[in-house]
Amino acid sequence: MNYFNHGLLLGGTASGLLLLLPAAAVQLLPLIVREVSLVIVVVLAVLCEVRIVPFRLPQNARQVPSSIMVRADGSGALQFGFEMGTGLRTFVPTQLPYLLVALSLLIVPWWAAPMMGTCFGFGRTLMVRSAVSSGDASQWDARFASHRRTIVALCWIAALGALTVIVTVLPDSTLFAPLPFR
Repeated sequence: MNYFNHGLLLGGTASGLLLLLPAAAVQLLPLIVREVSLVIVVVLAVLCEVRIVPFRLPQNARQVPSSIMVRADGSGALQFGFEMGTGLRTFVPTQLPYLLVALSLLIVPWWAAPMMGTCFGFGRTLMVRSAVSSGDASQWDARFASHRRTIVALCWIAALGALTVIVTVLPDSTLFAPLPFR
């Protein structure tokens, strides 16, 4: 389990590292352009999430092959975790990871992209640990599926709240400049 969790964190961090150069380039654009782009991504993601817009943002909708896991030295679990941690070779059940990518590219300082990727990997680690610690992963999956809408709604509320805080505390934010607490 530790190899797998380390793989999740390493995969997320690798994704964040891959965002460094694009984030540095995109952040040369004026802040208002980046903020408007972020608003567009958020609105599109929300509309996709509630199925008003019949469109899924890109994902590689297939499982990492379980044959990788059988390696006795732990490298299979590490690779499996890495591939899941990148988010590039697995299902993406919600649009929220795209907000993390958009935030990494458009708003937070470019050098924070690896940390944002690590946070993504850590989030995946929490899900796996939760399922394993429940004692019966299939029962956990069933409970998750039955409460999925509520869980996703709460995650969206938390994400949008955090996004609002991040954007409003930017010293040169143009979207929220007229707010009285700035």
